[in-house]
Amino acid sequence: SYSGDATHLASTDITTVTVTPGQPAFVTLDPATGTDAVGTQHCVTATVTDAFGNPIPGITVRFSVTGVNRASGSGTTNDDGQTTFCYKGLLFGVDTIRAFADTNNNGMQDAGEPFAEATETWLVPVSTPGCDVTITNGGWIIADNGDKATFGGVAHVPETGPPYGQEAYSDHGPAVKFNLNAISILVVVCNNDLPLADIYGKATIDGAGSFIFRIEVQDLHALGLTDTYWLLLSNGYDSGSHALGGGNVQIHKS
Repeated sequence: SYSGDATHLASTDITTVTVTPGQPAFVTLDPATGTDAVGTQHCVTATVTDAFGNPIPGITVRFSVTGVNRASGSGTTNDDGQTTFCYKGLLFGVDTIRAFADTNNNGMQDAGEPFAEATETWLVPVSTPGCDVTITNGGWIIADNGDKATFGGVAHVPETGPPYGQEAYSDHGPAVKFNLNAISILVVVCNNDLPLADIYGKATIDGAGSFIFRIEVQDLHALGLTDTYWLLLSNGYDSGSHALGGGNVQIHKS
């Protein structure tokens, strides 16, 4: 406002200036690194700002996870230019989390759309001493991809010393076709509340490479009629958890 003087009238006009953020120029992820136990959840928060550091609301941020685990998602930034993404780590090892500002909202990262990356390390759990898991009598399931898969194996944790055993799995196609054989059994965990066990290790596929695997089984019936089997691999293969079409899972804890 202006109070005036001898030759000018007073003025009470007020001018309002609205400043809006520019186009997205930067994306940051917090935390940039993380470490958590397998089976828990990890979250990152993306912040989108313009070239002057102003937060930008209403921007779609798309997230993707690669590494030992696979996940994806999206969120819209709030007034602080932020949105949060969470996922659960099912395999041990290192993941890369990538987030980009989808400025034109076409679902793809185009040239000039800013992005950021973070890493997450998933720690393998501790074995349960005395845990024994045996899969006998020609175990098989119909996997999520519609293929018949056969498997068998044994895993044991002595009272002292590392776990040992052998696991094999074959997907017979036609969606995919491969044979997996364990190189090492690293961890075997028996759940105290349910007849459930998890086996973690490394394996070859068709005799080559080194892939992280997790096998989760449930021993729900003495004859195996309602037992379940689930295989996850670090190459993205996921059989899904399914009741056995044949075979028997036996879990014991001494």
